Amino acid sequence: MIANHNQAAPKGYTMPKLLLPVFLVLLLAVAFYAGRFTASALLFAPSELLDDPLEQAWDDFIRAQRETMSQFRNSDFFEDDQERAEAFRSLLYGLIGSIKAGALMDHDQPRFMSSSDWTSKNGLDNPDNNYLVALIRDDADYRVIGERGTTANMVFQLLIGKPGVRGAGSSTNVSVLDGADMALAEDGSFEVLISRHDPGPGVNWLAQAEGAETLLVRFTHSDWGAEHAGKLRIEKIGTAGEPAIPLSPARMAKGLQDAAVILFDRNATWLQLAQRGWNLMPRNGISAPQPTRGGLVGQYSAAGSWELDNDKAIILSTAPSAASYQGIELGSLWFTSLNYENRTTSLSLDQMQCSSDGRCYAVISHKDPGIHNWLDTEGHRRGLIFMRWQGLLEDLPESQQPRARLVDFERLRDELPEDVGEFSAEQRRNQIRQRRANLQQRFNG
Repeated sequence: MIANHNQAAPKGYTMPKLLLPVFLVLLLAVAFYAGRFTASALLFAPSELLDDPLEQAWDDFIRAQRETMSQFRNSDFFEDDQERAEAFRSLLYGLIGSIKAGALMDHDQPRFMSSSDWTSKNGLDNPDNNYLVALIRDDADYRVIGERGTTANMVFQLLIGKPGVRGAGSSTNVSVLDGADMALAEDGSFEVLISRHDPGPGVNWLAQAEGAETLLVRFTHSDWGAEHAGKLRIEKIGTAGEPAIPLSPARMAKGLQDAAVILFDRNATWLQLAQRGWNLMPRNGISAPQPTRGGLVGQYSAAGSWELDNDKAIILSTAPSAASYQGIELGSLWFTSLNYENRTTSLSLDQMQCSSDGRCYAVISHKDPGIHNWLDTEGHRRGLIFMRWQGLLEDLPESQQPRARLVDFERLRDELPEDVGEFSAEQRRNQIRQRRANLQQRFNG
């Protein structure tokens, strides 16, 4: 029988009245989650420094630590023992980074520091990068003297503000200079001028502008054993050789408050990005590569997440591309890289073995699958997957897109190409021993 949709509703019909509250609840839920994923990250509220600025600034620095830890405790990620322990370690990473960038750096006597190494991870740092940062003033000129090194890429970025602080991103660029476009001497040495005025052709130049504060240089390694980063130093033009201004209570107080702001704001930013990645990216899968938002200009990235039991694994495959660099890493839900020195939690293309079909197959799992390309979860039952391509001039073709699928761990050999060879426990120990040696050499200890 065909229903008559034009017939009158029965007397006392109340369905619209019942649907209205349901609709309102759904609308509120959608608004809540939309707001959760689009609202700005929390910002630290520093005190007004009055009677004793040093003591007040110190109190702010301690308060920032407590409030940062409160963010972690209030997160959905603060659940099992390992995630809780990682939260406390992330706080320590942030403390070290904020002390260096906030309390100890001097804009008038700038120097390069390692902003993200084994002591101060942040922002889902790329294990293949040396991140060097100097803080400058936007009303002065500077000269960088350096050596190129042999890394796959070297990129200078002059940024507004400090990444992750007060809403500033890591792609709020004033200017960018790629090592591939720089004039180098035969021995690889170079100079870069940072100024408001264009010095003309033949000079490596980064344009100054209002708000410029962070000079970020990335040396990107693809072959850890063969490549070495260059060396850099920076000087403020017109003040070379002048002694530093003696420390005053007011300057120290400002440094402590800057450290407090950096610690809280950055962790709030990273936590928000981790929440978005966990909730919006494919579970046990990977997204299509897109130009990176909030990161290196000219970089493509793909993101995903894992949530695995011991009897499951993810086969993630990629293909060599025209990129000057490409790599994969696993990250915690606190938006930091996993232990890439003592475990195989990341792989660059040069570190992977590829198959005769033109693709490179990696396995994400808790247990060692006995193949070379293991992405070790470090026992985390859930986390983030991130892939990067640098130097691409156009979108990846379909044949080079990454692919991921969930499989039974016991069926891995049936799901992988036949030419994916076995990898012994001794080979794994040698692989990790070499990673550790390469990383210690890269960071000098």
